[in-house]
Amino acid sequence: MNAEQFLSVDRPAAITAAHVLKFAIIYVRQSSLDQVREHSGSTSAQRDLRHFALRWGWPESRVRVIDCDLGLSGTSTSKRAGFHQMLHLMDAGAVGIVIVQDVSRLSRDVIDFQIFLRTARETGTLICSNGVVCDPASDDVVASLGLEVQALFGAVDNRQRTQRLMAAKTARARNGEAVSPPPIGYVKSVRGQWVKDPDRRVQEAILRVFDLYPQFGSLGKIVNHFRANGWEFPRRVKGNVKWGPVDPATLHRVFHNPAYAGTYAFLRHPSRKRQSNGGVVVKRRSPSDWIVKDDHHEPYVPREVWQQIQDMLAARRPTLRPIVGKGSALLQGLLRCGQCGKRMGPQYWSRAGMVRTPKYVCLRVDGWGDNTHRVTVPARLMDHAVGHHVLEALTAVDREAARTVLERSQLERAALERERRRRLEYADEDVERWLRQLLDLSPEHRHAKADLQARYEASLRRREDVKAELAAETVPSISLTPNHVDELVQRTSRVRQLWMAPERTNEDRKRLLQTVVAEIVVHRANREEADLEIVWKGGLREPLRVLRSRGVTAFVREQSRAGKSIPVITEELNALGVVTATGRPLSANVVVQKQGEEGLRLKDERRRARELVRQGLLENLPRPEILRQLQDQAPRLGPWDSRRLSEIVRLLRRRVPEVEALPAVLPAEEAKQRVLTLVDEGLAAGKDWKMIAVALNETGLRPPRGTAFTPVQIRLLYLRAHGLRSFKLPSNGANVQGSRL
Repeated sequence: MNAEQFLSVDRPAAITAAHVLKFAIIYVRQSSLDQVREHSGSTSAQRDLRHFALRWGWPESRVRVIDCDLGLSGTSTSKRAGFHQMLHLMDAGAVGIVIVQDVSRLSRDVIDFQIFLRTARETGTLICSNGVVCDPASDDVVASLGLEVQALFGAVDNRQRTQRLMAAKTARARNGEAVSPPPIGYVKSVRGQWVKDPDRRVQEAILRVFDLYPQFGSLGKIVNHFRANGWEFPRRVKGNVKWGPVDPATLHRVFHNPAYAGTYAFLRHPSRKRQSNGGVVVKRRSPSDWIVKDDHHEPYVPREVWQQIQDMLAARRPTLRPIVGKGSALLQGLLRCGQCGKRMGPQYWSRAGMVRTPKYVCLRVDGWGDNTHRVTVPARLMDHAVGHHVLEALTAVDREAARTVLERSQLERAALERERRRRLEYADEDVERWLRQLLDLSPEHRHAKADLQARYEASLRRREDVKAELAAETVPSISLTPNHVDELVQRTSRVRQLWMAPERTNEDRKRLLQTVVAEIVVHRANREEADLEIVWKGGLREPLRVLRSRGVTAFVREQSRAGKSIPVITEELNALGVVTATGRPLSANVVVQKQGEEGLRLKDERRRARELVRQGLLENLPRPEILRQLQDQAPRLGPWDSRRLSEIVRLLRRRVPEVEALPAVLPAEEAKQRVLTLVDEGLAAGKDWKMIAVALNETGLRPPRGTAFTPVQIRLLYLRAHGLRSFKLPSNGANVQGSRL
């Protein structure tokens, strides 16, 4: 184009001959593949922008349409090859103008658009948006500002539309509708509802992995088990179910998805784009932030089983532990502080000429160097208590438990045999299905018939392959015998011997503990005790109480007051794993010493019981009340009855050491003698038993039992006091002393 032809074309003033000598780029983009399919008119309108360049003097050879970014979002440039191609041409100075339908086609991210605008300004590239040409390199700041404002509005509009869409989804999810795609094993039914995949193979594959994990306890072992048996696992790829080898990542997603327990959870994994490379960062939300709908659909496993698997997965989560050393702290790398969640490490201390003694410490300081909290427990007590508990758990296999384990193994073998037969059944069903479709097809459909014929032959080959695999595989049938049970019991009984063997090192014991224990949480530790929680590799959690010296004293005091004997208390302390300062089990002498420190020896308790009886007699307490006090305050000397009480009374009358003797006449005997005197006076006055009872009650005297005297009580009291078996009141009121029958 010469100068006369250039001047004859009507074009915006910003376009110069230098611009026309370069490329005119028509950039075309749609945000999603759905928009490309449903809004084809918009794509055509963007491509037609090339007519602007032709009308403004660009020849056909220098007009380039870049449309390879169709179906890609404008919020990121990481995957937009066409956008990067355009920037590369601009950096090379080969672009005169970039024509777009609007600024949002270039980018919906303000930072990305600023990069594009700076490149255009540095290379002198014009920008045409909505038919308006702007030169970023010119002094017209208002025009460039207009482009930046359009880009900002595009980004804000995109965020608003995204928020409105998320708000609508969230509202539907709160109403119990599923707004996300179902995982493998489920398909959509009606709006917002899921049902199990009707394919039996898919259902059995899901159930199989949930059955295997409680047995194996390892994702890698399940993967190896699948490979060894030639099993495949389904995946959903672009809406279609594809079968292939299973991998740990797939199993991890399945086991962590609460959908398989019948629970729909929305907003489990919020994502955000990484600015460096445009990738997506997915982080797991806390379950408290989920939108959860229980019993949303039919589960594959009960919720209790799913939660048990979560505990097992959490227990097997890899953690960084210090290297297993040769020190005597056996719980190194296993203890975690329950207050801050950090690992507790061992510290060794010693004095001159003494062996180093370890302790476990969690010490946290703030930015000023002040302690935020400090937890310290002696390793001697912790190691012995935990080791004792672990060995008890490992050696607690009796004949019944061993038989259960072996029977479960037989059931697994039977299930494996059923699965082998089921694989052949599926292969036969595929052959029959393709054969039926081939026979039902009309002869005129030659191409379709050839395709079905190929599928039918492929199914025949697969069936032959399955038969060959089944013939090569053998599942031995093992019958359970008493010898198998005895062998299993005998092997588990030798664990404690291996632990205590002289050639066993601390490093060996540490590795054994780390093989079966995932971690030990110290929830509370004080001068008396430490409350622990042992998390086993299988996910089971067990509480454990470790007593220190003061705690042992408190335990002895409580159990002694509860009436337990010294051998029983000693046995219970050893069952808790309590040891002496030298690491040996407790003996009865230690319990006796603790009782002496607390004043709980039988000698002291016997003295208190005698003092209690003496005080009760002096206060004229009823004998049932004295027996009740003895049972409460001296239970180890019981059981208490009237005979035992009478024996103590006789001892107190003869004077026993450390207890003051009883007076010659007790208050109860004085009251009895007064009652007898009044009875004799009443009889002498010619009164009957009823009149005497009324007179005694008016004096305020009370019988040993009951609240008031009765005629029968007075008569019996009189007979016993005088050694009589019977007595008849005289009719003439004479002296009764001689009227005896």
